[in-house]
Amino acid sequence: MARSVALFGVVLLMLIAMAEATPPGIADHPSHSHCSDDEIKQCKNLPHVCPKFCPNGCITECRSCKPICVDGSVPPPYYPPPSSPPSLSPPPPSSPPPPSSPPPSSPPTASSPPPSSPPPPSSPPPPSSPPPPPPPSSPPPSSPRPPLSPPPSSTPPSPKPPTPSPSNKKAKCKNKNYPSCYNLEFSCPASCSGGCQVDCVSCKPVCRCDMPGAVCQDPRFIGGDGITFYFHGKKDRDFCLVSDPEFHINGHFIGRRNENMKRDFTWVQSIAILYGNHKISISALKTATWDDSIDRLSLHFDDKPILLNDEEGARWQSETAPMASITRISNTNDVAIEVENILKITAKVVPITEQESRVHNYGITKDDCFAHLELGFKFFSLSNEVNGVLGQTYKKNYMSKVKMGVLMPVMGGDKEFATSGLFEADCSVARFQANGEQTDKEVGFALELPSLSCTSGLYGRGVVCKR
Repeated sequence: MARSVALFGVVLLMLIAMAEATPPGIADHPSHSHCSDDEIKQCKNLPHVCPKFCPNGCITECRSCKPICVDGSVPPPYYPPPSSPPSLSPPPPSSPPPPSSPPPSSPPTASSPPPSSPPPPSSPPPPSSPPPPPPPSSPPPSSPRPPLSPPPSSTPPSPKPPTPSPSNKKAKCKNKNYPSCYNLEFSCPASCSGGCQVDCVSCKPVCRCDMPGAVCQDPRFIGGDGITFYFHGKKDRDFCLVSDPEFHINGHFIGRRNENMKRDFTWVQSIAILYGNHKISISALKTATWDDSIDRLSLHFDDKPILLNDEEGARWQSETAPMASITRISNTNDVAIEVENILKITAKVVPITEQESRVHNYGITKDDCFAHLELGFKFFSLSNEVNGVLGQTYKKNYMSKVKMGVLMPVMGGDKEFATSGLFEADCSVARFQANGEQTDKEVGFALELPSLSCTSGLYGRGVVCKR
């Protein structure tokens, strides 16, 4: 028995060593992923290795053909069960007591007659053993039941923690082209501070600020090439985010000066979209005390205010061509702006919380919580001339200018991307033509026609094609 227990212990130690030697995310999650969307042929079934910083594996976003970290089921809670050996240990103790002589000796002591006849004890014990069953019944519950109860109690709590999300944020797949996933609701991973969206192809929730084309926080950009970088700009100034012959997007930065640093803390407070002879603006209104139930979005089309009911799904659309539309993603502070066949942008108003201010030393006061926009860009058609802080990362042959391997890779070029106003396309890298006419210059990314495949998939720059 002792030898078998020792052997079991050795095996257990070997298993633990193997588990520790396995890199995070690989033991319980695949280290590779691939796209399975038949519509995006250039990316379908191409193997992608999950980044080493993905603790729970990754999925491939077919549109950008890039692996993205996901926060799926939590395996750690299930490691305790391997310690089931303890459940094996209770049986051994239970078996020894019966064979051991002490138990029989204890009953005799309890009864005075047995001690008088030493020889009979051997025979009486068997008959006396039937009566003992009642007493043993009480002792066993004390020892075996405790060990048995822990396993059941330990297993239920493990699934419970992952299910509830700390922020209770949820998301659904809203693409009817994926009926198996359409309208299914998911809880956002705990790591998604800015909420999440469901990737309908993999049918998994993905953090909104972790996808190509995202602009969040103290401007943190994720380029079309999938590389994360920061562009701080300057407070109360306007900068060119994307500029293409067909459209132009500027961003207005707000912020606070940090006396201990040589730069401002900045956030994107509003954006302006110029296309053809039209312009759309989306802004976060100045707010002292934040209340998410109160809408703090300001929307304008050609200088006229757009009024949307405070309910999810409320929609406005222009009567011009190409058609522009704005739809509420939630009841307040979250919308999707789309210009037909050109672009789609999600914009959500969020505040700087007291905790964020304390952690990052922003110095936010009670008179202004610096409400700002968290943005997500998708482009349906881009030329190879595209430029701007974010736009340049979608070029076919773009090479990242940021220093890799540092904690905060920063993109410079304040002067290069600065504009004279929110609705002005006059930065030094501007490519927009206000009359909306198409030039004869090379087009690097084309629309997906019914009989053609989108060329963006060849380069995996995050451009989403549309039928």
